Amino acid sequence: MNSLLLAFLLFALTGVLDAIAVKADQGVKNWSPGDPLITIINTSPRERFFDVETSTADEVWNYAFHSQSCPGKSRCACIMCITVGAGQTVNFHPGKFIGALTANPPGTRFEFDLFSPTETFYSADMEMGIGDETLGPSDNRKALDGRFAIRGEADPLAKANAAWSSTSRVRKQGLLDSGYLVGDMGRLTSVRLDKYAPVHVAEWFQLDADFHAYMVPGSVKGRTPTPASRRADTESFKVDTKQMTITIHG
Repeated sequence: MNSLLLAFLLFALTGVLDAIAVKADQGVKNWSPGDPLITIINTSPRERFFDVETSTADEVWNYAFHSQSCPGKSRCACIMCITVGAGQTVNFHPGKFIGALTANPPGTRFEFDLFSPTETFYSADMEMGIGDETLGPSDNRKALDGRFAIRGEADPLAKANAAWSSTSRVRKQGLLDSGYLVGDMGRLTSVRLDKYAPVHVAEWFQLDADFHAYMVPGSVKGRTPTPASRRADTESFKVDTKQMTITIHG
């Protein structure tokens, strides 16, 4: 085969594969290259979904596909569902966005404040579900205070097992009895969390397993903060970029 023809065919095939891997842009219709962008990369072998909720009502009606709802039970008053196929990438243009993207079925809830013209405020919330999703700046820069900026857990079960070996047998039994941690004294086989979880379970994830998310509410004015709520208070992050990436692992 002519080498020039072969090169052309390979170039064309690459374009087709890229078109398959990257879905059409979603979010506000009239966006510019410098506007906020949340890229969602699905490295898992199955289709995944995110519920979108926002308090910025002026943006709601600008979203494309805003009438869609995710399959399964949503945990919010959501305006749209983002579907990310296995191996696909979706570019979500949120506009001037204060709200959240929540993995559905229940996983990590990522909260955003994108009203600043230069900075992004964000956090990861696992109070209502533990997932294998992470969030951080698209260029992997550090937070403005110098901290590691990736929030969430790529492999929450592995993170839990790393702390399991140093947990006392008495505490292990109490955690296993809750039903939120499944396994035996030697190793866990699954972990989950929701609003009905006992406090000692959520606090174990927050303090002992040291998940990169808040698992309990932060401090409340007028109440004495607990070690776990103080730790949750540290889960608010700020970066000087408007380009953020959610990666779905698994």
